[in-house]
Amino acid sequence: MTKIKKLSFVFVALLVVSLVLTWVGRKEKVVAVDKTLFAVADTTQMVSLAIASGADQIVIKREKKSWKINDQYNADPQLIYLTQRILNAVQTQRPVSQSNFESIKKELQTDGKLVTVGFEDGHTQQFYAGGNTAKTTAYFGNESLTKIYTVAIPGYKSYLSGIFELSLNQWRDRVLFASSWRTIQELEINYTSSDQENLSIRFDQQFLAVRGVSVLDTAALMNYLQPLEFFQLNDYLTPGNFPKYDSLLDEAPIATVKLQDINPSNNRQLAIYPKIAGEQFYLVMDQANEMIVVDAVRMERFLVGSSAFKRQE
Repeated sequence: MTKIKKLSFVFVALLVVSLVLTWVGRKEKVVAVDKTLFAVADTTQMVSLAIASGADQIVIKREKKSWKINDQYNADPQLIYLTQRILNAVQTQRPVSQSNFESIKKELQTDGKLVTVGFEDGHTQQFYAGGNTAKTTAYFGNESLTKIYTVAIPGYKSYLSGIFELSLNQWRDRVLFASSWRTIQELEINYTSSDQENLSIRFDQQFLAVRGVSVLDTAALMNYLQPLEFFQLNDYLTPGNFPKYDSLLDEAPIATVKLQDINPSNNRQLAIYPKIAGEQFYLVMDQANEMIVVDAVRMERFLVGSSAFKRQE
């Protein structure tokens, strides 16, 4: 064997040993991660969800048949369901790298949300939720932020921490009307302008009748009422945040709405204001004097007169 061959053999042998040692070293550094570290195994036992950011806190508590926000507003049941599914299925992927740990920790402390889940037996589960700037990677950290992990749900592409970054108004139940043709007792729309025809629908013994309409187009009436069974508003407005909508309150409403239902909780009294030129929403004031908006397409479909239900001969 020549000297060059001997040296080549030694070099290869040393390289193999180095690779083996490197692989063994990496294997020893692999940390087993509990994939269910932040998961809630039984979400039916949840009784509260608190989301804190600095001094601001949203507290959502379970009542008999619904969830209440800050003991004041009804929570959106679909969002509660989605949150429970996320908490049940979330999987811990891996610890964040040591090189990024301190910066991510600082971000969670300043911009993250401290989430506290309460259970029927009195115990709580607490963690921080946040993510990268692009909102493509979610981070969960323990309550002391000594451990921070990336988290995900297999097959679910949305940003997991986003559910905890919703505002109070976004958590609120958005159902504006919850009545059907079977439950409506009376629906009246009275317009401010004398040029526009009012609408009055009442339950008359066995079915609904429209005032001023002797030959009723039943199909047209049913098509009109069907969307009212789950009619959602687009958003709640906080006074002062949208001055141009605040200014509408100085004007007279273009219409008032009164709806009476078999179930009193579905009763509504609304004032509808003129649409601002170039805007896509109508401002509505409800019976609790809260400002809400509804998109123009659905609102203009709703604002009709009695003649819309006359059968065409």
